[in-house]
Amino acid sequence: MAPADKNVEWQTQKIIECLFDDEDSVKSRMLDCHLETDSPENENDFDPVIIADKLRAVADALNEDANFKKALDELKKTAATEATEAAFEHGVELLCKSHAAQKADIAPEMQLIQASAAFGLYLKKSYPEMKENVKTAMASFLNRRVGKWVSEKGGWGKVAPV
Repeated sequence: MAPADKNVEWQTQKIIECLFDDEDSVKSRMLDCHLETDSPENENDFDPVIIADKLRAVADALNEDANFKKALDELKKTAATEATEAAFEHGVELLCKSHAAQKADIAPEMQLIQASAAFGLYLKKSYPEMKENVKTAMASFLNRRVGKWVSEKGGWGKVAPV
């Protein structure tokens, strides 16, 4: 990575730190801030506070935009789905590692399928409000982890439950 890239990464990190400062820090900065209109702006000066404050102003203005609100709603749905998928995968893997799921005569793919079904149905029963997210997560997990194996066996109709 070029030194300029590292510098930009460092600057980006500093801007984000300032952007995510708590409200008290932001208010304190605003009170301490003073304008020097006589001095020319130097393009080489880097002040993450100024950049973060400008970004915050832009973000505040966008909060009222209908398209922004729609995009935010979509992001929330996507984030919830991805978090559910990650949690689902982690839960199934833990279940497969448990003593009850470890049987030498069962293919690892079948263990994943059985654990997925058990975990998915448990989540559906325990958290009915998450039913759609769990269905999506389960489908994604099965397609990614055992889809090829099921296809090689001739499809779901050929995969015998054990």
